Amino acid sequence: MRLETYDRIRARIEAEGFTPATQTRIALFLAASKAVNLPALTLAAAGPARNPAWLALSSQLFRETEALGVLARITEWSPDPFVWAEAQGLAAPLWAAAAEAGFRGFGMGHAGLGLDAMALGHALLARIRLAPIIPESAAQTPFAVALLRIEQENGRLMQTQIRLLKDGYQALPLASRENAVAAKSALVDAAFGRFLDALGAGEPVAARPTT
Repeated sequence: MRLETYDRIRARIEAEGFTPATQTRIALFLAASKAVNLPALTLAAAGPARNPAWLALSSQLFRETEALGVLARITEWSPDPFVWAEAQGLAAPLWAAAAEAGFRGFGMGHAGLGLDAMALGHALLARIRLAPIIPESAAQTPFAVALLRIEQENGRLMQTQIRLLKDGYQALPLASRENAVAAKSALVDAAFGRFLDALGAGEPVAARPTT
């Protein structure tokens, strides 16, 4: 269960702290969840210029870019190539999902982002939650504060996707919209679950100190 995985990760971080390897693994996955959505957000400029929801989606691009900048500055990066290689594999499903969504859904009743891209963006903001892994003893560290602020911002940002998924695709049956959201949420859940399992198992073998 995810709650048990959260507990295991939180206990390890409480014992070891946010080591460079742990920070790097978290930052790379979280950064990937932001970066994969940037192309779709860039296309928001094609949305109706006078529609407040589409304008909010366009501004979301800069918020997500800002989050990437925060992670780049705050993270104490590990130089271990095995940590980076592991992170690349764990984030691969997110990149694949973004590539598949691509330009799909255009011309389906609304100018702008396709339904698949919108549903994926919503899932990335709604389903990836890292606050539960932060122990109280580490809550005031710069890395933990950055994670919490990014997660709080995610909660605000996803309101735009919710509004557009509800009102922006009226030409599509409600069932089609619900199916798209469910499919992308399941995909992100699976990728995030694998990431948490790996994080809960400890550092990659090559990253662990030898005795």
